[in-house]
Amino acid sequence: MEDRLLDKIAEPFNLNLPEYASMEEMIDNLLPVVGKYSDPSLADEDAAIYKVDWVKMTDVPGVKVVSLHTFMANSGEVRIANDGKMDAMSFKVLTSKRVIVGQSIHREAYMYELAFMDNDFLILKRHGNEANFQRGKYLFYCREAIGTRLEWHEALEQIADKYRNNNFPWWIVVVVLVIVVGALAYLR
Repeated sequence: MEDRLLDKIAEPFNLNLPEYASMEEMIDNLLPVVGKYSDPSLADEDAAIYKVDWVKMTDVPGVKVVSLHTFMANSGEVRIANDGKMDAMSFKVLTSKRVIVGQSIHREAYMYELAFMDNDFLILKRHGNEANFQRGKYLFYCREAIGTRLEWHEALEQIADKYRNNNFPWWIVVVVLVIVVGALAYLR
């Protein structure tokens, strides 16, 4: 009985994620909720983008390649291991929120904006008119330990779970406790 009461009280504060058809649709719905918890800048030398080996997540059916991306701060190179086969791309941080990623800075490259970054997840959103994108609106990366064992939707659910407790309005609890303590002191 007590568990049910607590569940009913906590229900409005829980973020219940429905099933989504695509990774982009799920990210679109998740970013407004968790975006405020993002690290603010790609330009810092100690930003998570440079400290973590990232696994690129995809929702393309049948793709099972583990694509490990390492952003090298000093050289502007992204080292990529696709199931162990090495490749490389270039990147250049333009501002604290914008980065160019591509074959080279001027060839087959796209500008992205920082949508979300912490020590476990990195989401970059392609700059421009979304109506012109067929796919590829986001680059979604997870820390290697997460990305190698989870599917894209499970990883996005993990972001939501990680910040779910931060959405709880603790100030309401404090106000209720002050009222209860005040009432008990008054009745004594």
